[in-house]
This record gives sequence, C-alpha cells and structure tokens, in this order.
Amino acid sequence: MVRRPAPAVFRSKELDEFIRGLDPSDRRRIWVEDMERVLKENMYAGDLISRRQIPSYYVERYGVTNLYRYRHPEGYRSCYTIFNREGLGVCPTVLDLMTHKEYERRFGYRSR
Repeated sequence: MVRRPAPAVFRSKELDEFIRGLDPSDRRRIWVEDMERVLKENMYAGDLISRRQIPSYYVERYGVTNLYRYRHPEGYRSCYTIFNREGLGVCPTVLDLMTHKEYERRFGYRSR
C-alpha cells in the first residue's frame, strides 16, 4: 500500500457548513477532524472505490474521477476524492459524512 502525505486536506462546502454548525465536542465533528489528520499523514488511507461503482451523484456534483471511502465509528462513512490543487499539488477533499444507511442508499445497495 502506497503511503503519501498530503500538503493539505479540504472539505466540500456542504460538509464544512455542517461541521462548523456542530459543537466542538460532537462525535461527528471529532470523527471528521480525526479523518483529516489521518489523510494529512496518508491521503490513501481510505478504500478506493472502483470507477464503475462511483455513484453519478459524485460525478455530477463534484466532477470526481476517483473516490475513496473512509469508515468512521458507529457505521458512519465519508467519501473523499483526490484533486490536483493549483499551487499545492495533489490534495484530498472530504465530500460528506453519512450514516451507513445513507451510504447504502447512495451507492444503490439493497437493505435487507
């Protein structure tokens, strides 16, 4: 597994607004901040999602060509992509934070 530090880690506008609205001690805010620290040390820390499995939601909304899944406690998931940022180089951008049920729905998995 390749290990590569990131010069910076970004958030989508929607995620940033959501996280800023949470109390600093909220577990979801802590999870995202911990994820950002991990990605700063290794931008490939998540699981790469096959290109054919990337939901159109991410392609249409963010123009992604690569997508990674990051697992949080309690079944929560985040997806992030890696973009080339002018002046910085290759940097991950965390797109969202969702429950496992939301994740399954977005990826088209059937619930039992």
